[in-house]
Amino acid sequence: MSQMSLEVLDSPANSENTAPPNSYPGPVVFMPPGPPTAASPSTDDDDAGSIGSVPRNPSDAWQCLTGIAKHGADDAGTEGLTDNQSSGPGGRPAYNTLHNGNVTDFIPTSGIKAYRLVQSRSMDPETVWQLVARYAENYHPYIPLVPRKYFDRSALDAFATNEKHLLTAVLTIASKDLVVRPEIHEYCSKYMHELISGIAAGADCDVEAVEALLLLAEWEPQGLRPRIERVGRGEEDRASWMHVGLALRSGYFLGLDRTSFRGDPSGDPETEARKRLAWTNCYISDRLISVRIGRAFWSRGPGPMTGLVSKDFPSLQPIKEGDEDYARIFQATLDLTQLYGNVHDVLYSGMRTSNQMMLMGDYVKYVDDFRLAILRWKSLWGSLACSPPLKITLQLSYEYLRLYTNAFAFQAAISQSLVSRHKSDELSQREHFRKTFNNVASMQDARFIYESIDAAKSYLTILVNSVDPEKHLHFMPLRFYLYGIYAAVFLYKARSFGVMTRPEEMDVRGLITRTTEVLKRASAGPDDIGARYARLLELLWKPKQVPTTSPTATHWSNEQQLQSTFPNSFADQSNYVYFSPANDFSWLDLEAVGDYVSGDQIPGAGSLGLETFQNPDLGPGEGRSQTMQTAWMGDISTNLFF
Repeated sequence: MSQMSLEVLDSPANSENTAPPNSYPGPVVFMPPGPPTAASPSTDDDDAGSIGSVPRNPSDAWQCLTGIAKHGADDAGTEGLTDNQSSGPGGRPAYNTLHNGNVTDFIPTSGIKAYRLVQSRSMDPETVWQLVARYAENYHPYIPLVPRKYFDRSALDAFATNEKHLLTAVLTIASKDLVVRPEIHEYCSKYMHELISGIAAGADCDVEAVEALLLLAEWEPQGLRPRIERVGRGEEDRASWMHVGLALRSGYFLGLDRTSFRGDPSGDPETEARKRLAWTNCYISDRLISVRIGRAFWSRGPGPMTGLVSKDFPSLQPIKEGDEDYARIFQATLDLTQLYGNVHDVLYSGMRTSNQMMLMGDYVKYVDDFRLAILRWKSLWGSLACSPPLKITLQLSYEYLRLYTNAFAFQAAISQSLVSRHKSDELSQREHFRKTFNNVASMQDARFIYESIDAAKSYLTILVNSVDPEKHLHFMPLRFYLYGIYAAVFLYKARSFGVMTRPEEMDVRGLITRTTEVLKRASAGPDDIGARYARLLELLWKPKQVPTTSPTATHWSNEQQLQSTFPNSFADQSNYVYFSPANDFSWLDLEAVGDYVSGDQIPGAGSLGLETFQNPDLGPGEGRSQTMQTAWMGDISTNLFF
């Protein structure tokens, strides 16, 4: 992919004023003592009336006291100031002095010149605006959370003064792929990290901080992570989980959840609409990240979404003819997210509950109902008029939901097959599974198995044939990358059970190869998300040689062994691994997939209370396979093959 940069960033004019990346020193400020002021809060009638009602809890009482104290401090801070003085921190005049003590100019206390990264000379106002404009053009359409008023150059001062968390998030995301000036992303990331730490520590923040965290969770800039692995291992999922969790906590503390209910707004309608949009995005992000990593939703829950529709989000509605109708797109996304949440709640609610459902067989009615609901969503929103990139994101979300739903029934068929296996059966576990799944059409769950494979292939086909890697995929939220990785891992595992014919398996391998090429083209460099996960898929799907002394064993190759080149032919199966379905990674566990392709030991094996069988004649993968088989025979609820 060609190097991406901004015109203003290509110029070395600003390099001499660049501050060190590990610090943000502002100009030296000498603060003369201010006039003596009263420290105690006012107790006049106005302050007494500001309480308004009897506090319901300690938090209410603290809020009242904080308001009174702040009001008193504001009054005190204005004493002794003339009309020609500007108030700095603590109500004192703020100004610069040279070494001779002469006053030369005032330090800006608001506007873009007072913004930390500008004041420290890490960036100049024009660079900031170029990044904001780049974000508006390339990233904003996918998650339209930033108020569009800030995409006007004249609003940059207000953006910097009132929305420092949100502005910094925008700059961090927009700068994450700048190859020519990577230090800019480093400056932004360090400041963003500082702001996030402040939120986590309880610093004052508003809805804009919640919006910032949600945006970061959708793109997870590399500068926020301490280490970048060469092969993707699901680090982005972990970071998103943390950012979404912090956004939920902050939003709930700010009372954003109350906007889920229609009623008389308690404040400015525009502010209320913005809070409702932010909280609804909290709901969407919480559900989707939980689905991705297989964890429960936030226990408190964002509250009932009382039939919110496009008109409930006025900031997303088109202003003039020809504008994108983000409100309708958002409603479609919200409806689909509700389906994601229902599938997760019913089918994937807990390991033991899910396994019990699989063995009893009552999952069938749920899966059929969900499939019908998913088709209804497609009939309603499939023809929605919107720009091609946004339409593709809806299609990809739909296909992945199909995969996520039907894969449960595939797992159920595997679990039932394992339980029905007699102890006296002389067939190996691999041979038993191959015998079970060699004629899928005759199985009770055939329609689910076929549809899950079709959904995975459809997702990758859309990714390969319908998305421009450089212009569109490069800027899409990371979940669309990861959904594709999950689909590829799912197909790898499905193949191991023998459900694919030889021609179909060859077609799938070709699809995976094209997918890795698209991911690489969508990347700005080798450390970008697309390149890192393309590498994971290459290692996972690369043909692996099997030692002649043990042709039926699972060969646990390390990365160096995986580099060996073999003909991409299946005429001689002795040249390829006989992959055991009973391996130790789920198709939803990218960290475990990374362990598998790199040869690392199984995470948490000790917690199973098992010892890996160590046979000097077997490779490390063979011992691990036996460990997993023992674990499964001991407790079916411990792990899932899928």
